[in-house]
Formats: sequence, structure tokens, C-alpha cells
Amino acid sequence: MPLSSNTIIHFTKTSEALKGILQENFKIKYCQEDVNLHNELNYAAPMVSFCDIPLSQIKDHIGKYGAYGIGLTKEWAQKNKLNPVLYIQSESFLSKSIDESYREITTGESVQFDQLTDGQKNWLNILRHVKNYEADLSRGGEVIKNYRFSDEREWRYTPSFEDCKEIAIHTDSYKTVEQKNLVNQKIDHLRLEFEPNDIKYIIIEREAEISEFVEILKKSKGNKYSYNDVERLMTRIITSEQIKTDL
Repeated sequence: MPLSSNTIIHFTKTSEALKGILQENFKIKYCQEDVNLHNELNYAAPMVSFCDIPLSQIKDHIGKYGAYGIGLTKEWAQKNKLNPVLYIQSESFLSKSIDESYREITTGESVQFDQLTDGQKNWLNILRHVKNYEADLSRGGEVIKNYRFSDEREWRYTPSFEDCKEIAIHTDSYKTVEQKNLVNQKIDHLRLEFEPNDIKYIIIEREAEISEFVEILKKSKGNKYSYNDVERLMTRIITSEQIKTDL
């Protein structure tokens, strides 16, 4: 059995969030990352995250990230410039190099994006694909000690500098609800789009919700899903209950 899948999956905790994705594609939002390099590095970057885990091994991931999801083909991921994240071991030489390069760019001050050189932009782009190899994970008030993030095999979409100049911001600008709303409003128009043929799975929590999601597909904005699309996608709806008990 391969260690990775031919599908990447985005999980979410609510049915409403999944319905929104099916109707309006993926919205790009800032996400906070706390990376343990030689010094702790805290930033927020605009992104959409996916995992590259076979369905047969996805049970634990569902428990942490939500019972609703959408799986898309690797071909779609490659076409849209997604990339696996770079997992960093905090005591490595690479960790030290990334940390020192970031400190050199910021020099302890807020980044002035309009004044960045192409080289500095490229370093920030690398930075927003960096993630802990292993660290504590906090989810729903619970802390999992020494969680191995690399087991998630994350793929990440990040918009280009042309589409979003503030490609990585310090978390001092992303603390309060008001701050988060403000920075996300600036990129509210950005979408990561997909077509019906790109979908491999639609994952919902319970079988009783299937008819509700079929109606969403039928009534989707702009007639995105044709009759044939809906018929095909009906066969690709699976439930978290099935995954937990059957796979």
C-alpha cells in the first residue's frame, strides 16, 4: 500500500463550511503558524491546507480536524501550484538557516512588503511553507504533547505575491478578532477554484445528510454542477461513520 494518496483532502468541522466550498470554491484565509526553529517563529499566512493521507489511515485526522471534507485529485493540486510543506526539526542546520534568514529580512521590525527585494519575497514564500516536524498540538482545548505533524503529509496552497502582497505577517497583527477580520477582508475576493471533475470524494459526517448535500449540488450557484456531475458525485459521497467503522 502506498504511503501517500492520489487524492489530497481538505477537512472542516461543519457542514456549512463544506457547503460553502462546494458552492463558492475555497476562500483563502490567514492561518497562524508557530514554528520552533532555533528561536520560536510566529507568523500568519494566507493559505488553504490539505492532507495527503489514504482514506484507510484517515480516522485520527478526522478526529482532530473535522468530519466533513472534500478530496481533490493530485493533478488538480499540481495544476494549481500546491506544494507539500517543509517539515523542520528544530535543532537542525536547516532550521538555523531559515531562522537567521527571516531575522535578517525583518530586522526586528514590521515587514514593509512594498520595499522587499525579489530575494526577500522568495524567502518569505519559503517561510510560509515551513512547519514543525514535531511539537505540541492544541485542538479544542486539548493539548497533544509531541505531536508529529509530519504524519499529516500536508499540502498547502498559498497565493502569489501579485495576488496578495502581505504573504506572511507577524502574529502581533493577528491576535484579536478585529485584526483577523481586517486582514482576511483584504483577501476576501481570492478563491482557489476547482471543477466537478476534480472531485474524488465528498466526506460528510452521517448518512442522513446525503440528500441535503445532493440538493446543494443541484442548486449550486451558476449551475456549476450539471445533472451528470450530480449523478457522478452522488457515488463519491462517503461518511465519516463509514471511514471509522469500515476502512
